Amino acid sequence: MKKNIHILSGYILLYFMLILFGWMESTSAQQIALPTNWRPPAEVQNIAFELGGDKGQFHAWGQGSPDKRVFFDEFLPALFERTLTLEKFELKDGSLEWIFTGPRGGFTVTLDSGTIKLEQRFYDSYAFNYINGPPIPRHPQWQLPVQQAPYTGTPKALAVRIDHKLNLSIALNGKEVFQTEYLGDISRHQLRSLGENSLVSGQLLTPLPAPAFVKVDPNRRYQTMIGFGGIATPTAYAQLSKKGKRRWWELLCEYNLLIQREYPNGARLNEKMDNWDKRTDATPHYYGDNFPNGEISDFAYIKTLRRLGGQVWFEFWELPPWVKNDPEKYAHAMVRYCQVCRQKTGAAPEIVGVQNEKNQITDMFHQMTLTLRRRLDEAGFPSVRIHMTDAGHLALGLKRAQAFRSSQKVWDTIDFSATHMYDYQEYFTNPDGFDDLLKKWKGLTKGKPFLSTELCVNYPKYQLDSYRPALLMGQLYHKNLVITDASALCYCWTILNVVQPSYGYTRSLFVPDRAAGFVPAPSSHQLRVFGSYSRYIRAGMVRIAAESNDNNLLVSAFAGADNTGTVVALNRSSLPRRMRITWPGMRFAEMEITDPYQQNEPCRSPSSDSDNNTEVIIEPGSLVTLTNVPLGRCPEELVTD
Repeated sequence: MKKNIHILSGYILLYFMLILFGWMESTSAQQIALPTNWRPPAEVQNIAFELGGDKGQFHAWGQGSPDKRVFFDEFLPALFERTLTLEKFELKDGSLEWIFTGPRGGFTVTLDSGTIKLEQRFYDSYAFNYINGPPIPRHPQWQLPVQQAPYTGTPKALAVRIDHKLNLSIALNGKEVFQTEYLGDISRHQLRSLGENSLVSGQLLTPLPAPAFVKVDPNRRYQTMIGFGGIATPTAYAQLSKKGKRRWWELLCEYNLLIQREYPNGARLNEKMDNWDKRTDATPHYYGDNFPNGEISDFAYIKTLRRLGGQVWFEFWELPPWVKNDPEKYAHAMVRYCQVCRQKTGAAPEIVGVQNEKNQITDMFHQMTLTLRRRLDEAGFPSVRIHMTDAGHLALGLKRAQAFRSSQKVWDTIDFSATHMYDYQEYFTNPDGFDDLLKKWKGLTKGKPFLSTELCVNYPKYQLDSYRPALLMGQLYHKNLVITDASALCYCWTILNVVQPSYGYTRSLFVPDRAAGFVPAPSSHQLRVFGSYSRYIRAGMVRIAAESNDNNLLVSAFAGADNTGTVVALNRSSLPRRMRITWPGMRFAEMEITDPYQQNEPCRSPSSDSDNNTEVIIEPGSLVTLTNVPLGRCPEELVTD
């Protein structure tokens, strides 16, 4: 009896855990009374559909019995709202399925005469065959438990919305029924009718572009840009073929990724300091079961980068063990890197950081900073500038900034503020909630140009090859530029050595493509979104004011010499926008579009009218870059190692 009670208690606990984590079908949802006063939205395009009788019926090979479907001939934008009006809804013994599909999975909204259901499924891994067990379906697939809710009343409209906060929302007659987090990309949708005697007809409503206005004021000037870049790990670059290396430099120029953050030999650096670039001494930096991405330098790489106008930022992560807590030995090692870099590449690094992510007590940070500046000057490197220590999270970065500000002498010694922002991922479902931290950072570090030294996605939950996490990162790039006045944005890795692809999807912009002859290839959608900003915002350009009347239209503008300029607009609304930009005297030559289907796709810019207005349609979840700045090009005569 006692044993049975324990077993029963275990089942009860498991039951409540399943409900808590959403892994059990909900059968006790409260009944929903549907509103009767629903009205269709204004400014929509209507597409009629009908399912029933002989409408939509066809015989497909392998389907067995006749199927009734309507396939909507559109590729959905990254974010969207779609509504079905139900003029006839005679199901009897059947149901209506609204099926949404994407490259990794999809979802289906099912409506019958008294219940609405939401079913999510995944079909991108053969492992699902083992999870499901026999019988094995025609394709790999795994399905989350169904969400369902009963309703009363007459369904007049069924709406689906995917937004910039990773929400999937389902509404009946304008009343929200389901809202759940949804990470995947959706590209197509269709209707299916089940039941021999069902009859469903109505309209698919697609929103038309709403007007939005942007005013650029070139007289209101903010930060001067240094550029864009990240860490190109030598162990990944070394994998590239001769053709691949040439292509790599072409891509770096095209995407303007000309800042190389060094991830140097630290823990294995010997006291002679003659193994900075000895690849066999690279400290393995593992991700999962991937091969090492070593902490090492490649001075031949840096020399080539400098020929293209690039620059180098250097800082230790793990200090050499012989440095310990000795600021003099620390500064000696930093200076020695500068000397070797100058000897082998022609110049010392432009910027050095106090230390990457690793924590020290406040007094030690102070001593490291003051000693570093003194020793750099003594060694003949007065032009090498210093940024404060990086923190992994902005919340910690604020504490580090307070520590540096606690000594006016130390604060005066550094040239740049700096931090990473990995805690932004905690705000993926509420991106604007991160703004308070960004504003605090700007206020606390006022007077120091800001280097946003490392941005990427590394939370396991978001490691997927989906455009929508990349779009969320796009919002962070915008916020960095317009809230914190960042002078430079660096992704974590520009190229990474990976076998497990999820580490490439989110941590790096490129990976070596082994199947194509070891050439660099975009690892995911992250490159195209980062490139919307990096490609045409060049070093020396100044951010100027750009005001939008739409909070979901994120716009930044940059002015260069000779009346050159760039505007980047990100539409995070679920609705399209007809954007009108007013920039007096500016004539754009080119436009680039970024969305799930287009990677920085160039086309001719719309012409400006006599009032300096340029009008562009910007789809939901897409980015548009307007510019007259030439795209970076790699010289034909460049010789690589």
